[in-house]
Parts: sequence; structure tokens; C-alpha cells
Amino acid sequence: MSGATAPDEGVPAGALSAALNTFAEAAGAVLATPSECREALLGALGRCWEELRPVGRHLRPYAHDPAGVYDRFETARASLERLLWAADRAGTAEPGPVGAGPAGTVDASPAALADTRPHDGAGSGAMPGPAPDADTDTGAAPDQAAGTAAGAGGADGPERESGGAPGTAAGTGPAHPATAGSGGGVAPAARSTPPADPLAGFGAALAALEGRLRTEQIGYLPSTPASAAIRPPAGSAERIAATWQRLHMALLRLPAHLREEWRVQALETAEAAGLAVTAEDASDPDVIVPGLPQGLRAAERIPLVVAAPRSAATGVREEIHLRLGTSPHTLMDLPSTDPRPIWAVRAEQALRLVELDPELHVAVLVEDPPSSLASEEARLGYRLRLDSLLESAGSSQADDWPADSRLAAAHELDMVLGGLVHKRPAATDSWWWQWRTGVSEVLAPLAESAGYRLVPKAVSRWTMYDIDAYTVKNSVPGQSGEPLVQWVLWTPLQRKGGSAGNERKGRIVMRPQPQYGRQASP
Repeated sequence: MSGATAPDEGVPAGALSAALNTFAEAAGAVLATPSECREALLGALGRCWEELRPVGRHLRPYAHDPAGVYDRFETARASLERLLWAADRAGTAEPGPVGAGPAGTVDASPAALADTRPHDGAGSGAMPGPAPDADTDTGAAPDQAAGTAAGAGGADGPERESGGAPGTAAGTGPAHPATAGSGGGVAPAARSTPPADPLAGFGAALAALEGRLRTEQIGYLPSTPASAAIRPPAGSAERIAATWQRLHMALLRLPAHLREEWRVQALETAEAAGLAVTAEDASDPDVIVPGLPQGLRAAERIPLVVAAPRSAATGVREEIHLRLGTSPHTLMDLPSTDPRPIWAVRAEQALRLVELDPELHVAVLVEDPPSSLASEEARLGYRLRLDSLLESAGSSQADDWPADSRLAAAHELDMVLGGLVHKRPAATDSWWWQWRTGVSEVLAPLAESAGYRLVPKAVSRWTMYDIDAYTVKNSVPGQSGEPLVQWVLWTPLQRKGGSAGNERKGRIVMRPQPQYGRQASP
């Protein structure tokens, strides 16, 4: 696989696609029918998933393969997981004619499961995807539907309930002739179609928009979000709120102009569905997830610029104050140079961002590679480490430690507080980059008092010499073809006056190089 390009040499892309389609149809037919063969296939697919799951961008022998190879691995892995989920749902559903199951069950018919093959955009609501032989992620193509829906593509899949033909309600599909024996049979009367759910169309439109976003912005976003396997029923208010949140959190990783373009599309989609976002939410730069009316979703506000830290810190959770040695009643008595109020605000924001974005990664220790925060256990570990560093940094201020010790405690906090990163690092003019820059700037006065300063050079102009001078050796390799320095995990500091020695190096995500490509990527 190492060094491979897509499509595989000697295998025409069309033939490979046709073979995969044939397999999907055959697998769908087997998985939809209770039998020993179904159980054997389900077990084989499960073992395949277990083998694929640990394959990541960092594991040899794939460490230096083209980015497209990794994207295809990730797509295959996510598609298989969703297929297994759909098959499991189908296996526990009550037996009955395909397409006529109870509402909310998964259609595991060959037609539905075969719909995991790449779409060409044809059909109502279908999302155009890249050609099968493109050297980019095949993206939302294999991830579309996979037993949870069919039709409109995208990371969230289409919004059709299982069963039923397009345009009909779940479980009301076309009447099926009775499978009569020698005595024949009479087709049951068609059931009347209940009124369509007004939210279903909005859900489908959001899913299609998210699918297009992830297909077109593969440089910053994976084709399948980390939360794709945990999805409420299609068309439900919970599903719509989750898609809306996931879509807007993904926009925070794009360059500023692209984020604005996609944000406008999202607002227009909501307005077209009669769920217009308020003008205040649409124009407020602090609103990262606009609110939806009818109680569907409350707005999320996280300011990038904190003009009055002491006032802002009065609203943070009590445990943050406890760790920092402050309280809402004592904040106004702190000196204006005390960094604890802004630490409190940024810590509150970081914890909220971790809750909102399951695709975040972080390294809680400098020698560790960044790991996913998708699980509850990982988020708890992050919070405990953050609590510990907040307590240390707070003590350094309350007890008036020496300047170098205060800087050391603050620098350790910087790595966990601002070291949140995505597997594909966000753009250097994204919302996330601005947030990370704001965290770094808290160090500026503390560094000055200890004879250091933040490295003044923009990361876009860094050379290998800068990396040697200002970063630790276990920095993290990122993506090929991107700028040399792609993300700051731990703020690099520079000793003032050009004196030898630097005890305050930082850590970065950088383009893979032979001598730096030994550690795991985020």
C-alpha cells in the first residue's frame, strides 16, 4: 500500500466501482435475510472492521502514503461501521416485507444497502461527489445512507425514514402482493399516507449541505464526522439540531472567507424551510452556532476577543474558580495584570468547545501524540488534566512565585488549554486559529517578566531552522502539501537577547519530513 496511488494500478476505476457495487448488493441481500449465511457475513464484516479501526494516518507502513490513500482508508472504515450498524438494526427488527417495517427501523434491503456505492448526483436531492478515480477522498459517496437513508447524500445521509419509497412516509410503502401458496392471495389494501413531517425536508436539506461541505473542503474536514454513527431518527428535532451544530462547528475550521460563504448557505437553507435565524444571531461575530426557532437549537456564543476578562469570568463554572483560587466576588479585586480571569474565561470556553466538537484531539502530555476527545472517558481525562494545570497556574499567581516559575506553570497550562486540534489542522486564518492565538497571547506579559517573548515570526514564514530553535523534537507531522507549520499545539517562546539555551520551546503540527515524521499525527 505504501506509495500507492488511486486508482489501483492495472485495475480500471470503472471495473473496481462495478465490483464494489455488486458486492454491496449481494451483501445487502444476505444481511437482510435471517440465516446462517447472514450471521457468517456479519461476523466477517465485524472482524474486518476491527482490523481497519486502528489503521490511521500515523501507522506504518502507511506513514508516507499520499493523503488520498489515508482518506480512502478512513472512508472505508466509516462506511463499514455504518453498514454494520444498519445490519445490526435490521437483524433486531421484526420480520416482515422489506420496506414495510415499523417506523424508525432500518431498511436493510439490497437496494438500500447498495446505495452506499458512489453517487453521481443523479436523482432527487442527490449530492454530487468526486469521480471514482479522483486522487481525493471518495468522500460522502460510500458514507451516504448505508442503511440509514437513501437519496440525498452527505455526511449526515439523506433524511428518508427506513422503508417506503421516496415521497412516502416510513412504513407506508407501496402495497406488496401476498406471497400466496396454491390458493393464491389478495394484495392488501394500500394504507393512507399520513401528513408529511414539516421538519423532514429541512433535515434532508441540511444533510445535503453538510455532505457538499465535507466533499468540497476535504483539506480541512474528513468526509465523515466522528459523530456519524450516533444519530437520532431521521427527520427528528434531535437529528436536525445535531446536524446544525455539527455543520457550524465544521465551519470554524475553514478559512474566514469560506466560512462566511457556507454560513450564508446554512442561513438560507433554514430560511427556505420557514425556520429563519434571527438577525442578531446572523450578524453577531461571537455566535458560533446560530439558534433555530421553535426550540430546535439554542445559540452558542463564544467570544474570540475578551475585552473585559474580570467581568466575563464572573459567569464561569464554580470548579474553574476553585482551581484558580478565585471567586466571582473577588475578581474585581485582582490586579489588572493578573492572568487568572482570562484563564478562567478561556478554560470555560475550552470545556464548552470539547462538548460541542467531538472531532477535537489533544495531547495532555508533551510526549504524547494528540488523541481523540470523542469518548466520555477521554473528555474526563482532559478535564482532570486541565483542572490540575489551572490549580498550578493559579497558585503561581496567588503565592507570588518567581517570574520564571510563574511562566513555567503558565506555559504548561497553555499546551492543554490551547492545544486542541483537529486531525486535519484548521486553516491559519480560521476561527480556531484566532482562538489559539488568543490563548497564546496570555503568555506575553509573563514571558516578558521572565526574559522571554512569544516568537515574533509568523508561522507561515518558518523554516526548518526555526523549528529546531523553537520547538521540541516530538512535534507532530501533519499533512503533505500544506504549509510547513500547520498548527500550534504549545506556544513556542524565544529567550530575549539571543542568549544560548531555550527552556521554553513549544510544539507544533508540521508538514511531514523524513527526520520529523516518526511521531503520530493528530
